[in-house]
Amino acid sequence: MEESNGKRTRTQLFKESHFKPRGRALILAGTLLLINMTGLWFMRVVAELDENVLLLAALLAAFTTVIVGTPLILFLSLGWFSRYNEFQNSLKGGALAAYLQRFWSPSLIHSLQDEGKLGQDAPGDRWRVCADENPILCERLFARIYHEQYGLVPFAVPFIILLAVVYAAAALVACNYVTQNCLSTFQIACLYDLDHSLVVSSLAGAFMFVVSDSVLSIRRKSLNTSDVYWYSLRLFLAIPLALVIANAGRGDGAHIVTAFALGTLPVDSLMKIVRRMGFPQITRQEKQDGSSDKLLVLEGVTLPVVATLEAEGISSIEQVATADPVLLSIRTGFPFRFTLRLGSQAIVRRHLGENAARLLPVGLADVVPVYLLVQALTAGPSMDSPGFPLIETPDLIVENAAARLFPSEDDAQRQAVTKMKFRQIAAEEYTAMLARITPPDIGL
Repeated sequence: MEESNGKRTRTQLFKESHFKPRGRALILAGTLLLINMTGLWFMRVVAELDENVLLLAALLAAFTTVIVGTPLILFLSLGWFSRYNEFQNSLKGGALAAYLQRFWSPSLIHSLQDEGKLGQDAPGDRWRVCADENPILCERLFARIYHEQYGLVPFAVPFIILLAVVYAAAALVACNYVTQNCLSTFQIACLYDLDHSLVVSSLAGAFMFVVSDSVLSIRRKSLNTSDVYWYSLRLFLAIPLALVIANAGRGDGAHIVTAFALGTLPVDSLMKIVRRMGFPQITRQEKQDGSSDKLLVLEGVTLPVVATLEAEGISSIEQVATADPVLLSIRTGFPFRFTLRLGSQAIVRRHLGENAARLLPVGLADVVPVYLLVQALTAGPSMDSPGFPLIETPDLIVENAAARLFPSEDDAQRQAVTKMKFRQIAAEEYTAMLARITPPDIGL
């Protein structure tokens, strides 16, 4: 790489080398084909399967990997870019600079320094002004961060692991179907002397969960690398699960139904069942310590939304207020604007507590209206900032809000406290970011 005065050039630093949709599709389809060719070679050369068994195993494994891999290939080649465009449409210019300043400030500072836009010893907040003056650099930095966090490379390893596990599971099912007598035929098909019906049932349930859940996640545009790892683990655990069911009792078709039913459950549900059976005291403690009711106070949050947030480790108002909205939106599949609104409400809740709900009738339960009100208090009713609606008589609005927040306090005292709280909310970096992203949208 060429250098000039020890600095990398702007084009070299932010060169977009990620693959386009067609390139992604070709790479992923080639990976799927390579997995099938490698599996065929292993069964023929290493395992030395009979030709009839080899043909059935190869056909079933190829068909299964195509069913599992095709939705992932289509998502990473087409649907992924529509999700990316959603963030690009919301984060533009000053909004993007504010986002990077709030959540990726070290990367932003280093990029500005590498580009020669910012000196190594730049004083104070000079880097913030410099970021606002270089929107193209911010766009390229965001593209690089997004691809590092959620691009093709992070998906490559779990994609290969999943296809390998699917291929192996399908090949074992085929071998078990053809060679049912473990004592007198090929030994690779003998899985702990399990009945082939139980093996097929357990793997079929796991396969059903993997395909259905991946399609649902793709439909919601919320598929993550962690999900693909979980799919691999779920298929891998199908055989041990069948072994546990087989040793729990003998003899009737209930085992087959149980294996299939449990196979359709995700790993976290299986863990809950295990805890409920073996550690009932832990289950009772989880119910007592549940935090769902804390998140339900946010407007627009329902029980399914709470379950999704808690699955991502978000179980408190404070976590919502400090989480990166882009990463949280990617992980949950929520629309980006909805994620922003959750963070907006969480900031107000963090400063005002339960009393924040009393501000809903006057529209001050979100940070942007509070920010606009503080701007009006500072600049007066003649504020002419572009995109900001005119707020007349802001002092009367503060008086009304103070009466709602602190009805039993002295009027002068509660107004002073209310103004202090509002100014604290307006000073939050998250608030400044939201004010730039959606200044005309006073519903946020």
